[in-house]
Amino acid sequence: MTSLKKQAKEAAELLKELRLKHEKFAGKLELKNSKLQKKTRKLHKLEAKIAHMEQQAHATVVDADGKPVLTVDAATLRPVRLIFNPKSGLIKKVATLDEVVEALRHHGLQAEVTVKTSGKVARAAAKAAADNKEELVIAAGGDGTIEDVASQLVESETVLGILPIGTRNNVARELGIPLDLDQACALLAAGITRKIDIGRVRANEKPEAEFFLESAGIGLTAIVLPAGQALRHGRLARLPRALRRLFEFKPGAVEVELDNGERVVANSSLVTVSNAPLLGMNYMVAPDAKMDDGLLDIAVYDGMTPTDLTAYFLKSAKGRRVYDATVHFYRSRRAVIRSNQSLPVATDADPMSGERKVLEIEVIPGAITAIVGNGIALSRPVEAVQSTPPLSGEQQVPKNGSATPEKAAEAAPTK
Repeated sequence: MTSLKKQAKEAAELLKELRLKHEKFAGKLELKNSKLQKKTRKLHKLEAKIAHMEQQAHATVVDADGKPVLTVDAATLRPVRLIFNPKSGLIKKVATLDEVVEALRHHGLQAEVTVKTSGKVARAAAKAAADNKEELVIAAGGDGTIEDVASQLVESETVLGILPIGTRNNVARELGIPLDLDQACALLAAGITRKIDIGRVRANEKPEAEFFLESAGIGLTAIVLPAGQALRHGRLARLPRALRRLFEFKPGAVEVELDNGERVVANSSLVTVSNAPLLGMNYMVAPDAKMDDGLLDIAVYDGMTPTDLTAYFLKSAKGRRVYDATVHFYRSRRAVIRSNQSLPVATDADPMSGERKVLEIEVIPGAITAIVGNGIALSRPVEAVQSTPPLSGEQQVPKNGSATPEKAAEAAPTK
């Protein structure tokens, strides 16, 4: 009895000590948060002023016939590298190369153009720009073009710019980059940047690695998502084989090892590891994923049949959030996926060669400096933009009198 009383007394004293320590630590954290919020407000105010000055510096002027007149002095144009994919947006053409170059000039940017004839050409141009420490590389195309360029700018001094002229434009939607060409060019000219993460995949302990901005997956994602792309782009000849493979799959034992040592065991034919919320045809595969938090969002689809998975992804299309008790989410800086059967692998909806039983995926925090807007995938979005794209579908261009960076600057509190 005496021993129990002594233990209880010691526990009470330790509890009191821990509470005092917690109170002190919480107070320091509150003070730091208060300072951070104050600095964040100042940052937002500065960014609003930058956007406003960009509007003034590159205001549209028209001649007597109503045609736009370039008012920017040619000597002041900033040189940038433009990697343009002429095949982007085949379903609905957004802009030609001449239109993109002219829009950039209107906003003070002189484009040195590389036309993407293949992913290899785009990657080589981006790598050369990074090696030469060029200031800004603009990827004008869809998600594939952006990912080709971004993979070569990892941990470099060159900034990634995006002109979303593709079909899905997941990355632009997630980063809040306007789908309107003129507004996107204005954002590039303002040059407000954030550090974003990128994912890296290694398979079967091979030294070669592949990067991804959106998601990587093992299992049915390597069949479902490319099949969706084939349907979207009218490549119907690819569908029968993909659909046969889809329904040949059966869930099997899968283990996911997280960086904290936790091991998740499930009966699954699909695991997705996401750096961003969207994938494929605007599928919302990781609703809470952020591209600047240094973490990956891992989804394990436990016990779901191919029919279940197909229905789930169809529900999540067009950026819709779906709740399903059999889909379990985890967060980690690194994940090792082991399966008892060889499974196909895809990164950003592009299949990797061969099938794997082991897949190692990690995040590289803040690996890329990018010009961004008010996106859902950012912990610190840039609010000083004229408009924010929807997660799916067309973007409405703001009408006169709507919220603008100028008004945001005027409304910002002075310090």
